[in-house]
Parts: sequence; structure tokens; C-alpha cells
Amino acid sequence: MDFEKIDRSHFSYSDVPTFFKFPHSKELHNVDVAMVGVPLDQATTNRAGTRFGPRSIRLASQMYGAEFYDGEGIFDVELGRFILKEMRAIDYGDMPIFPTMTELNVQSIEKITKKIIEANVFPVIFGGDHSISYPIVKAFSNEKLDIIQLDTHLDFANDSGGLGMIYSHGSPIKRISELGNIGQITQIGIRGLLNDKNTFLEAKKFGTKIITAQQVFEKGLNWVIGEIPQSKNMYVTIDIDVFDPSIAPGTGTPEPGGLSYFQVKQLLTALPTKGRILGFDLVEVNPLYDSGEITSQLAARITLDFLGAIMDQ
Repeated sequence: MDFEKIDRSHFSYSDVPTFFKFPHSKELHNVDVAMVGVPLDQATTNRAGTRFGPRSIRLASQMYGAEFYDGEGIFDVELGRFILKEMRAIDYGDMPIFPTMTELNVQSIEKITKKIIEANVFPVIFGGDHSISYPIVKAFSNEKLDIIQLDTHLDFANDSGGLGMIYSHGSPIKRISELGNIGQITQIGIRGLLNDKNTFLEAKKFGTKIITAQQVFEKGLNWVIGEIPQSKNMYVTIDIDVFDPSIAPGTGTPEPGGLSYFQVKQLLTALPTKGRILGFDLVEVNPLYDSGEITSQLAARITLDFLGAIMDQ
């Protein structure tokens, strides 16, 4: 028996831990989707550790990847059908990060994201802290974009701490709003005591549509989905702290009263009916504060749900 030729892909604990066991490659030809990590947390203002987020999400995804079959996809028993059928996907690996060199990191993230989208490949990007969303969105400079943000925090601070921190994880949506190609910004799941008045007023001044977590609970998901405007092109950013910390404790700035898995899943899987989605990121997974890897697994699962809804349209 040639033991080297035995297929080990159906065991979650075996083989190279790429996301969902997709092949690791930098080759973008004949590829539909590229999974990319950005292990950066230098813009964190509370609990550091999100630099380990991409790796932890990849590891958690092994359980699902063990059920993936080429050309057939993965069977979703709740939908009663396969998702991600015939999708050509790779794990691109991580972007290079230069510790303490903020401007260089911003340039690097933008440049590599642009390379991916110019190859007509759909980017799925794992953080890292939320500051990475700004250079990612900046890479879409040739497209008019609306932004959908699922988050606890508005992330609309102009200068976190008043110390010139324009690239903190509390400012990416403010920086994104300053780009010339940005249209409507919709922020869903906002809650808690860490959205100060000035940040709130900055967001309102731009004209963002703010949907709080309490509104999600009181008015229901159909109302929330109805409030999301139709769009030609959308970019979606998901901060894992939009979930309640009871199911997503592994994050830097948790806040009680978050959304459930099914609420977020229903919101995300409805988004493709609102317009074309050009890419998305999932940020702020911090495995140093996780319990039983449940936050990382949640991140991996919601990525597959959302990607399935986008690709199977």
C-alpha cells in the first residue's frame, strides 16, 4: 500500500489546515474565490490577540472542510441541498504584515486586495482587527460601493484617543466614508456604552443608516432586511462582536445584548437579494479569549453560510 496516496482530507485533524481544506495557492487564474488572512492587531485599543484570528478560523473550519467533495459542494440539511457547488476556491494564505509600520501595512493590504479583485476573484478576508477594512475597501476604488456593516460599534471615530490614531479599529468606517466612491453605509447590530456621542454624531452627519440591536429584536428581521437599501455594488464587513458574547466570547471588545447565529445568518443570506456583493471581511476574532474555540467555529460557519448565499445566487 502506498500510504502517501491515501486521501486524508476527510479527517478534520489531518493534512494542512487551510480554510475549509481549500488548496493553498497564490495562483489566481481560474479561481472564483480567494480566502485571505490579515494577521494584524496593532490598531487594537482594548484586548490584543486578533492577529491570531485567521489561523484560528482556518483551524476551526477543518471540521466542515472534511465534508467537502469536489464538484458537489457541502450538503446543508436545513436547506435540503448542496451549497458551494463547483466553486473554484483557494486559500491564498496571509498578507505580509510589518509590525509597528502602520502606513506600510495599509499600503500592503490595499495592494494585495487590488491584485485579487483585478484578477476577477472574489475576496473573503479574515482579520485581524477592524482597521483592515479601510485599505480593503480602498482597493475597490474603481467601483461605486455601498457598505453593509454588522457590528456592535459604529467605528466612526475620527481620531481614537485624540492621539493621531486615524487607523485604529475604532475608525475604519469613518475612513471608508471619506473615500470618493462610497454611497450608502448601513450599520446593523449597534449597541452598548462604547459608542460615544461624537462618534454617533459623525456617523449621523455622513448619513449612515443605524439599526441597533434592540431594533433587530423588537422590529424583527423582515423589518431590518426591508430597511437595507437596494444597491448596485456592496461590500460587507462583519465584526464578530455583533454576536452576543455568550456565543462569541473570543473578541477584544465584547458587549452584552448581541445577535444570535440565526439572526445574523438570515441577514447575511438575504443580502444577495439587495445587490451584487463584491467581497467581504470578517474581523476581530480573538482566540486568546475564546472558550472551546466556539468563536472561531462560529466565524468559519457564518463565512460558509454567507459565501454559499452569494455564490449560489
